[in-house]
Amino acid sequence: MKKAFTLVELIIVVGIICVLAGILLVSFGGGTDSAKAALCLANMKNLANACQTYGMATHRYPNAGSEELLALDDSQGRNNVRESYTERKGWISCDSEGHYPSTSHQSNPIIGMYETDRKKADYALTNGCLWKYVSQNRSTYVCPLHRQTMRRQGVSPNWSYLMNAKFGWDTSEGARAVTYGSHTEYGKLERADRVLLFSEVPFMGYSSWQPEGSSGSKDTDGVLQYATAGLSSNDKGANSSGGEETIGANHMVGKKLYAHVAFADGHCEKLRIPYSGSPKNPRVDENVLKQLTAWLCVGYDVSLSGDQYQKLEN
Repeated sequence: MKKAFTLVELIIVVGIICVLAGILLVSFGGGTDSAKAALCLANMKNLANACQTYGMATHRYPNAGSEELLALDDSQGRNNVRESYTERKGWISCDSEGHYPSTSHQSNPIIGMYETDRKKADYALTNGCLWKYVSQNRSTYVCPLHRQTMRRQGVSPNWSYLMNAKFGWDTSEGARAVTYGSHTEYGKLERADRVLLFSEVPFMGYSSWQPEGSSGSKDTDGVLQYATAGLSSNDKGANSSGGEETIGANHMVGKKLYAHVAFADGHCEKLRIPYSGSPKNPRVDENVLKQLTAWLCVGYDVSLSGDQYQKLEN
């Protein structure tokens, strides 16, 4: 004759099942966040590798943004010199379809990361100089957490990453700007392991800077226009317009907040970003984030000391 479970035994069994279910729920929930973070970091690694391949093929790093190049055509004689304009493509291109080559200056609108015109957005990606080096894979350009977050707001991001303005861009944002071959030579960048190549777009609200709108502007392009406050005059030359943008700290894993970054030598890191408040409502000091962004963009060596990053002496 089988003995029936007592009420106490049933309560214990139910309690054990509830505890196990809770552990599994937390594990799977954390795993989802970790998986999104891992995919984002993998995307960034693919972009960094693409830059290395591009650099070996062209002997220079990609431009952070498209630039218009001016050359003088004197093939018809010294008295009949003509201007010839071409585009040096950024890692993401501008809307230049059908414009180049040209005999006159082109004012090209910047394509934003939230551009709703699918044709324009696709052209910006596919005409970018890294497209073939990432195997023409659109998913490489978008962090899954960014896609999920913006989908709740009815917006679909075209990319999730920003390239350091130090690598060159059209500072005029569409007005006349010509260059004569300026670029960053591949393999000759001093301390490439310290110079930021890519960061994430800030989209989780940890910084007050938020890209707005779907049309092109400096706040929606693929260029990280870092602040120059506190930098030497030599450093400021790389970003003379004095932007205010910061790296994105978007991934909360456990109780730690991380910013994903890639460096010019091809390696990627997860930087732990100090914050106040709770993990559900973290608050980051934007001025500290701006300073860290500037240090990374120009290639300073930094270290997390206590609750704040500090610049190390060379």
